Amino acid sequence: MSIVKKYTPIAQTNFQISGMLLYILIFPLLIATFFALLSLNISSFIANLTAYAIYFIGIKVAKQGFLNEKKYKSSNLTLAPKKKLKLYGALILGSGSFTASLFCIGESLISSIVLTLATVVGFILYYGLDPYIDKINGEKSKVITDAIEVINEVKQKLNELEKINYSFYHNDIKKSLIIIISDIKEIVLKIEDDPDLLQKARKLFKVYLTRVTDISKELSLEKNLDKTIESRYLELLNELKISIVKQKELIVQKDLTGLDIQIEALQKQIKQEGV
Repeated sequence: MSIVKKYTPIAQTNFQISGMLLYILIFPLLIATFFALLSLNISSFIANLTAYAIYFIGIKVAKQGFLNEKKYKSSNLTLAPKKKLKLYGALILGSGSFTASLFCIGESLISSIVLTLATVVGFILYYGLDPYIDKINGEKSKVITDAIEVINEVKQKLNELEKINYSFYHNDIKKSLIIIISDIKEIVLKIEDDPDLLQKARKLFKVYLTRVTDISKELSLEKNLDKTIESRYLELLNELKISIVKQKELIVQKDLTGLDIQIEALQKQIKQEGV
């Protein structure tokens, strides 16, 4: 059974800087590896390179843990990460410290174990452990797990659409997409507060957002976009903006068949024009 507790927001950490700070650990090893290679000290080279590789893997694992934590903190409805990557990263970094101390520096076994423990404990004290509390209201149910799955997919599509929008050369399209992305994020927040609303917004997420993302991906590569296609695409985006506004107010109580037809017609025209 999931642990359920009222969630209190925590101040955000700069995850990018956190990950970069860890690279300070391996910089001396990188230098030592280089000089061992220059001096043709094979045993020292292998020892330093092994410790460097262990540290590097530990940092990569820990950074993925930071990323998972960032996603967890940015959502009001989500499950705690199943893989405790921050903890795994700390343990791997500890192994790197043990290898560097025992085989590179030549410290005793006891000193190496102490350094290993200091690395792991220091990491945990500074960065903390992975989130372990599911951010849900009440018991975990099919409705909640389904909502979390869809919300994660929607956020991925919105991130993709934001990246696509950066490459657009048409200001009107860029402005429309910015509004659409912002409005859909508001709907996601509402669903995070009340997962039962997902059923009413499912078509917007599964169908319209996916199709608009696919069409945008194709059109964003065109510097000289055909005026007819551009006009129809803007018309489609305007219709979508109107539908989203209604969705925010009424959680989609109106059939959107007309928007279906416009999207399909535009997709056909794109293929015919060879865009």
